[in-house]
Amino acid sequence: MASLIKHSIKPSFKGHQEYKNDESETFSSISMDARQVSRIEITRVPERVVRDDTNGTCTSTCWWAFSRLTTLYVPDAYFEWRSDWDRERRQAWREKVSICFVMMLFSIAFIGVGGLLPLFVCAENDVFHTTEDGITVEFNNENMMCQLLSILMYSIMMIISLVLVVQCVCSLRYVVRRKPEILPEDETSRVIVMVPCYNEGTNELQKTIDSILYTTYPSQNKVLLVVADGIVTGAREPKTTPQFIADVLGYKTDEEIGTYDCVSIGDYAHNRAKLYCGVYVKHEKRLKYIVIVKCGLPIESRNPKPGNRGKRDSQLLMIGMLNRFHHQRERTDLDLAVIDALETTHSMPLATVKYLMAIDADTKVDRDSISNMIYRMKKDNNILALCGETRVDNKNESWVTWIQVFEYYTNHHMKKAFESVFGCVTCLPGCFTMYRLFKDDNTRLLSCDDVYNRYATNNIQSLHEKNLFHLGEDRMLTTLLLKSFPGMKLSFVPEAICYTIVPNSLSVLLSQRRRWINSTFHNLLELLCINNMPTVCCISMKALIALDLVATLILPASLVYIFVNIYVALVLGTALSTTTLIVLGISIGVQVLPCVLRSDFTYFGWFIIYIILGVPVFYFVLPLYSFSKMDDFSWGATRQVDDTVAVMVVNGHDASPTDRHVANQKIRHTISSTDSDDEPPRQSLPATSPCLNEDEMNTVLASAFDEAGV
Repeated sequence: MASLIKHSIKPSFKGHQEYKNDESETFSSISMDARQVSRIEITRVPERVVRDDTNGTCTSTCWWAFSRLTTLYVPDAYFEWRSDWDRERRQAWREKVSICFVMMLFSIAFIGVGGLLPLFVCAENDVFHTTEDGITVEFNNENMMCQLLSILMYSIMMIISLVLVVQCVCSLRYVVRRKPEILPEDETSRVIVMVPCYNEGTNELQKTIDSILYTTYPSQNKVLLVVADGIVTGAREPKTTPQFIADVLGYKTDEEIGTYDCVSIGDYAHNRAKLYCGVYVKHEKRLKYIVIVKCGLPIESRNPKPGNRGKRDSQLLMIGMLNRFHHQRERTDLDLAVIDALETTHSMPLATVKYLMAIDADTKVDRDSISNMIYRMKKDNNILALCGETRVDNKNESWVTWIQVFEYYTNHHMKKAFESVFGCVTCLPGCFTMYRLFKDDNTRLLSCDDVYNRYATNNIQSLHEKNLFHLGEDRMLTTLLLKSFPGMKLSFVPEAICYTIVPNSLSVLLSQRRRWINSTFHNLLELLCINNMPTVCCISMKALIALDLVATLILPASLVYIFVNIYVALVLGTALSTTTLIVLGISIGVQVLPCVLRSDFTYFGWFIIYIILGVPVFYFVLPLYSFSKMDDFSWGATRQVDDTVAVMVVNGHDASPTDRHVANQKIRHTISSTDSDDEPPRQSLPATSPCLNEDEMNTVLASAFDEAGV
């Protein structure tokens, strides 16, 4: 059994009482009184300016006009039957259709002009011929168009092959690199390990927290910071996530404990949070911890997820605190409590914390992962942030998990290793990333105003921005770091390894990859706007990003082209050209080579499964599904919760789960219907000005239950 030394923090800073644990280490118990905390005037985060379509920039105006032109056949009257669609929702649908139209044009050009036409119409006019002396080029002036098409197609194939070969060569840099010998002096820096939680259960939380506990990094130099995103109950779970956290760490939740005011994003400008801290002890290993539970405003008491603001808001609790601390600005109640807990309870002043590590609540980190990450940070002071390799933990659950094993492997050892050579990994995953907080000359990095103000924006209107901030917050934070610090590196460290739970059903995989693919597409557009992308050996990273963007658009078409070639070769008996066979050989060989050089021979089996089952899913099903759902900004099946946990009482009786769900839907519809198409979208509301007051809320509830027959 794990022993525990813990205490919970209540909002006051009156005095401290010393006590000792079995190991004779002294900790502070903070006595607090909520009534004695003075109100702190919070410095508001300036909003990022988003221009209206009618008087915006030339680019936004042209895009708005293009989306209207491509959907000209759909008049505004068509949306009248969708009463829940406001002006933004309708415009998002038009923009989605426009992007799908662009995707269709690229696919037709790739398959038709670059594939079918040279394959069938120009089959007799191939420019390249195989002879005893090798591949020769012959021109026939009778059909110059076919010859040009043939040259174009082969040029595209050669460019793709060259990129794959360069990616493979770059990955070899990490294969030959020796595993570092980490000395005690390399583990003196202090780090906070932040774990945002939402609907995870006790098994996931236990696995994640224990993996952090058992890391080789010294316990006196690391602190676990858990942020529970609201009082949320996962689907088919008996308790809320904050209760599971308390069970794992061993502290008792106190309903009477006071709460702290904090800045929030979303419909409310503020939130309330509880704070617990202590030391988790298990098998003679110790882990200092701080737990923040976002519990919501009083108006949210009837909400099934009080305090829930999203993962980006959980990240901003920490980044905002760092911003206000590093720039000596007024701090929120929660800031003061966290800073006091770090300094008084854990003897780790925030000013001495140089690194912030972020992992997901369903991720298990390897024993030496933190040590390897900090070692690389110390060896290169120009590294702003880095990520390690993420592997599949539940690889044998179903065929859906099978196909993801090799995809995760090649994504890291090919794509991220390649981007790391340029010093700009385009996606630092939130499940396993470490950030440098400041440089040796005290230059603020993650907490700088530019990054924080842009990442904390609450003025998100367009389809593009919603995909960036609502669905791809990790990628967007990476993009902001690239924009703000062009001279620093975003790197990849394969020695640091973690294991994560991947979707085990097709429906959950569709939901997850819809968010990933759509946010990736929009982030690539953002990256194209960065003018100072690096260049290595005459290879421009910006050109590679443009190529990646085009590849995202033609993924389904490329699979169709491959199947057409297979049909022509096997059914029609037409031999494929030598160049086509060479390109296919390179495509397969460069993906298998890292496995051979690393002696990871088990991945050969996963590679075969990936080719047979995974390629149709990842290249055809997922892109088409994602683009067709680009105006869906929900987290879908990957974030299922119990929506019936809020207790609603009507006429002295508890409502049934079905009736509570109907009432919740009614509340959401009533709140959203207050926005007129002629009015700008609603911005953050202060805590003293909720959407509905108590009387209005009760009226809506009574009406909803009447309709439900209660």
